[in-house]
Amino acid sequence: MSISPQITALVHTRNEENQLAGCLESLQWADELLVADMASTDQTRSIAVRFGARVLEMPVLPIVEKVRNLALAQCTHDWVFILDADERATPALANGLRNAIKNSEAAAAFTVPRKNYFLGTWLEHGCWPDPQTRLVRKGLASWSGLIHEHPEIKGPIHHLPPDPEAAIEHTGYVLDLGKFLEKQLRYSRLDAERLKQNVAPPIWPWLLRRPVSEFLGRYFASGAWRHGMHGLVWSLCMGLYEAQVAINYWDLQRSSAQLTTPSSLRRKVRFEALRTAIKFLRP
Repeated sequence: MSISPQITALVHTRNEENQLAGCLESLQWADELLVADMASTDQTRSIAVRFGARVLEMPVLPIVEKVRNLALAQCTHDWVFILDADERATPALANGLRNAIKNSEAAAAFTVPRKNYFLGTWLEHGCWPDPQTRLVRKGLASWSGLIHEHPEIKGPIHHLPPDPEAAIEHTGYVLDLGKFLEKQLRYSRLDAERLKQNVAPPIWPWLLRRPVSEFLGRYFASGAWRHGMHGLVWSLCMGLYEAQVAINYWDLQRSSAQLTTPSSLRRKVRFEALRTAIKFLRP
């Protein structure tokens, strides 16, 4: 009789006493439970110990990607399932993860669908299935030092089906709108640095087109309007975030950017507005 591969569940934390218990409770099925903690000063570590987790000492870093690299090396099992403290794993997902690795020996990683909740409303339209690469083989996955980067996977990536019953529940995505907006402001600078280093698009199209396209795509094309005011406000938040990224990107580039005259600037604004409208209205 074949033995099912074992799974380590890995959670990274920094002062997550309000969220961690629910996360770890949803991971009690795992064969090993690790909490990679970045010098928490609240009850995070005692909660982790209470739920049977091994606590790893991690440096305080601005983004979690670097923490994941450090923590993966200390996982016991070959397969590692990664969650944020404000996420939950459903029972059906736990079964799905075990079946996936048992039946897909060639896979190096799996994407997992995620349900994001905005002020208590599941964003089924506009943000589903939001696949996340969260089940990985140790030694075959690594993250760069840049925010919001997909991991580099050395091998085939398979995908779990978008089943709402077998998904990551991102219940803590937005609980407090003010804190969410503060987080967006903080992350936008880091995302601009990533944009400059990895993509470096022309400033002009990005500065105007990207925020408008983000809002229109989320609210209209992806159907967030179905969620009423929740969908409208969330779509506006996504457009605002892209505007913040674009403004920070301009700031990083402006010392070397080519000067633009006011008349040329006005023409470019009209052109980009028209281009975005045509792109959206085109069938």
